[in-house]
This record gives sequence, C-alpha cells and structure tokens, in this order.
Amino acid sequence: RNDEQCFEATGGRQPVAPEGVAGERRRRSGARLASRFAVCGGPARHNSIGNLADMSTTAAETSRGPKVVGIELEDGKAVGGLSTPRNRAFLDFRPTLSDGATKAELETSKTVASATLSCVMYVSCSTLMVLANKWLASTLNVPAHVSLLLMQNGVATFAVALCKLTGVVDYARFDVRLATQWLPVNVCFVAMLLTSFVAMRYLSVPMITIFKQLANLITVTGEYYFFGKSVSKGVVLSFVTMILGALLAAENDLAFSFVGYCWQAANCFSTSAYVLYLKHATRTIQLSKFGMVFYNNLLSLPLLAFIAIGNGEPATLAAAHRRGLLDGRFFALNALAGTFGMLLNLASVWCVSATSATTYAVVGALNKIPVTILGFLLFHTVISKEMGVYITMSLCGGFMYSYEKFRQMRQGGK
Repeated sequence: RNDEQCFEATGGRQPVAPEGVAGERRRRSGARLASRFAVCGGPARHNSIGNLADMSTTAAETSRGPKVVGIELEDGKAVGGLSTPRNRAFLDFRPTLSDGATKAELETSKTVASATLSCVMYVSCSTLMVLANKWLASTLNVPAHVSLLLMQNGVATFAVALCKLTGVVDYARFDVRLATQWLPVNVCFVAMLLTSFVAMRYLSVPMITIFKQLANLITVTGEYYFFGKSVSKGVVLSFVTMILGALLAAENDLAFSFVGYCWQAANCFSTSAYVLYLKHATRTIQLSKFGMVFYNNLLSLPLLAFIAIGNGEPATLAAAHRRGLLDGRFFALNALAGTFGMLLNLASVWCVSATSATTYAVVGALNKIPVTILGFLLFHTVISKEMGVYITMSLCGGFMYSYEKFRQMRQGGK
C-alpha cells in the first residue's frame, strides 16, 4: 500500500511485480528507501546536499531494489521518482552551484584563467609593438619617424577615447588647466618615444633590449639625488652586471652603429627623465592610469605635428607615396602599432589587478627574452657567440635588479 501511494505521488507509475523471495526483499528495500527520502509529497527530512550525500551509502547497499532517481531540493521539499533495475535507474547526487566547495573551485579557476590571460596579453602586446616599430623604422625606407609616431599616437588617442565611450575604461573629462600642468611630462614622453623609434633604425632588437635596461641606472641615481632613496648592494651588483654585459655586447656588435648608440643613450636619459618627472608630477596632479594615457597621446599630437612640419616630413611622405612605398600594408601596420600601444596599457592594468605588482614586474623582466629571440630571428640579426653570451649576461643583470626590487618591497622598502 505504501508503494502504491509513493508511485501515485511520483507520476502514477506502477512497480514491476517482483517474483519470489528475492523480489519481495527488493520491493521492501525500495519502499524503505522511498519512505526515507520522503518522496510521497511530505517535507524532506534532510534539507541539505550534505545530508543527502550521507545517505548515498544506503542507496548503494540496496542496489538490487528500486532506486530514487533525480532527487533534488525544491522549496525545502524532496522531489523525485522511483524506478527498477529494469530501467537502469540510479541515485544521482550531482553537486550544484549551491555547494560552497564547488563555488570556491569555480572562483579559483576564474582567477587563474584571468591572471594567465592578462600576462599573455601583456607579453603579446609588448612584443608585437616593439617588432612592429622595428619593422617600420628599419625595413621601410621612409625617413619620416616623427610622422609615423604622429599616426600611431593619433590611433592610440582615438582607441582610448572609444574605450571610454563604451565603458571599458574611465578617466576624468578633458581639462585645459590639467593639460597645462601635464605638458612638461608630455614633453619627456614624446622625447622618449622619438629617441626609441630612431634608435630602432640603426640598432638590432637584442641590443636595444639590453641597453633599455641601463635607463634603470639613471632612474635610480635620480631617485637617490632628488628623492633621497637609498640604493642596496644588490641593486649595485645588478647594475654592474647589466652595464658590463651591455658594453661587452656592444664591443662585439658586428653591426656597430655609433649614431644608433647615441640615439639609444638619449633614449635612456629621456626615459629616466619621464619616470622621475612623472613621480614628481603625480604628487600634485591626480590622474588615473588611463587619464595619463589619454593626456600623453592627445598632447603629443600638436608637438609631433610641429616637429614633423619643421623637419620637412610632409614632403618626404609625398615623395614616398609617389614611389609607392606608402601602401595599405604600411598604414595597417602603423595603425596596429598604435593599437598595440594602447592595448599594452590596458594589459598592464589588467595584469596588476589580476595578479600583483611583483608578478607584473617578473613578467616584464621575462618579456625581454621573447623580444630578443624574435628580433634575432625575424630581422636576421648576425650575432656572434661572444655577443650572445654578453647579451645573456646583461639580461641576467636585469633579472637580478627585478629580484632585488621584489625583496625590498617584501621588506617594506621603497
């Protein structure tokens, strides 16, 4: 009678008549199981997934009898149905999102995925931007570097403004007074971009990569002189390693260019000037990360346009266009380089927020490896064994510098 009531409550299905003593035993065990899980319409005696899971052993022990299938909790009541071995039913205790452990695992998985993607995006944008600018500066025979930067910064300005309109990023509206205060920083920013772009015309990507690290030496010296920051022995040792490796690599550079190294030296000084003045300016000027990106790119446009016109580059571009050098590939790659520059800022912010400042710095240090290797392979750079050893030595000095900075941050140093 109890079985009949249970089957009526679960859809009116009738039990299969068992035969013999074994069948009677299966019928009674099925009735007990159905009564225990309160599938006859009454309230569930166990209102949590954990309590139901404790009963899975009972279900397994009565595997020869009718089983409860699809048991779930709805509004505090257990619902489900009965079946027989002939229907191959089973007791299903699948975890749902209400399970705390499952939610924690899901959140952990999302965090790891976000951190991994942010690091990959940061490395990819940084590498692609360097390689694209190297190709534009050295492969194309168009001596109009300022105009190329003008196009790239125009694309970056449009891209960051579009991101603000779509809600991807946010920063304060344009303010003339704020732009005037930010102008000295922007002058250093333009000098940093321009000297780097011109140096790429003369030097190989591996040499540019290791000499860019020497800007850290000038920056640390400026911080010690202007801001009174101390320098640890580990930082000094890393600088000695970087400088020694860079100088020995330059001595063994088979494509040595004095003009190129002069431009690279100017880039190191302008980079340090930008970093130091930025640190000073941000004490009085409140701008978000993307506010800086917007003002830097926007304010650079009139400066670059003035320099390009004074340098006679419009006539150079017109002559190059008549020779067929300014094709669709040229404009597409230049637009991509500007887009990569804006995406690099997005990726850097995402990487820091998804991981930590330490991880971001580690990724930035390790990023020099693929840039060096790809620059060597794509542009057919001739490197001797000695030069390769000294380049590696200088890169190791950069890793030592990053490690020393991590150690100081963990100890509360600045």
